[in-house]
Amino acid sequence: MAPNTPPNSSSSSTITYTLTHATSVVLDKLQHSPGGFYAAMPKLAYRAKFFAGGRDGNILVVKGRDDDQEFITWGIFQISCNDFYFMPDANFDPANIFHRCLADVKLSCQLTGGRNENFKFSSDDFPAVLNNFCTFKRLVPSKKDYETFSVIYDSLGHRSIKLTHNLFEVKTKDNVNEPDATNTSSIIPSDDANSDNSFLGPKFNMATWPVAERCKGHLEDLISTHDIQLLPAYDKNHNLIPPHLYESKLKGALVEVHMAFCHHRIAKSKRDVFNAILQELIVLSPPSAMPTSPFKCRHLAAGPCTERQYKGKQPIRSSGSSS
Repeated sequence: MAPNTPPNSSSSSTITYTLTHATSVVLDKLQHSPGGFYAAMPKLAYRAKFFAGGRDGNILVVKGRDDDQEFITWGIFQISCNDFYFMPDANFDPANIFHRCLADVKLSCQLTGGRNENFKFSSDDFPAVLNNFCTFKRLVPSKKDYETFSVIYDSLGHRSIKLTHNLFEVKTKDNVNEPDATNTSSIIPSDDANSDNSFLGPKFNMATWPVAERCKGHLEDLISTHDIQLLPAYDKNHNLIPPHLYESKLKGALVEVHMAFCHHRIAKSKRDVFNAILQELIVLSPPSAMPTSPFKCRHLAAGPCTERQYKGKQPIRSSGSSS
């Protein structure tokens, strides 16, 4: 067991202790917190079943409970820089015939094993997580000639987990008389709805939601009929990340993710579709800085930059005697 206080040593040793202690705290939280299950727990599917007919399809729930509690899993993952659509408009393009309408947009990203040495258990446990998630689909009886779309994404031999989030929700009779949809205090519940903290400010306002120019007209059409469902993503200080920072704060970040699972059987297209739905996300380590290059921000008229670095010196390529 780790000591309660760091040993008297150099600052680098103290930093190493702090990171190691923080990692053990996070792992202990994942393995022992109530209300859900660590995604790498052995034989996780034995604890779950699908509840048929939920609002979001067939919902994965905890087996053996009378209240059909939603089955929540969590773990530490790296958000891949590939196929990243956790952006305010998910890169929606109304000119694309394969995109239906803005109201149907789902934000999505790919989760992989962590690449942070301080959270090495994330990469070590990732195969077990993939195995558990693959097993969930076996809880639904297969149907002949139906194509299955799993939450596991396989590209060139690299496997990842597709995490999704519905950006819009249709207004219902229960919220039609609530404050205007542009006031996001009605979108995210707070511990005290009457406190000043219930208003999140203009950065989270649906009327000024930072979509691309091609999407703005479509967004305006939704204000009277839909509510924005803010991404439940928090930075290292547990502050809600505003939409204009989704990409810079999340793309490539190491994160703690809490997710639920649902299943849709689409008879018309003969498809079984499984989704991992984001419930909460906390950044543990921000994205790495982009690589630098001496060829960026150069003045082309000043000549080759590979020669300017030898200014006043004899270039290596010119060394040696000439005949």
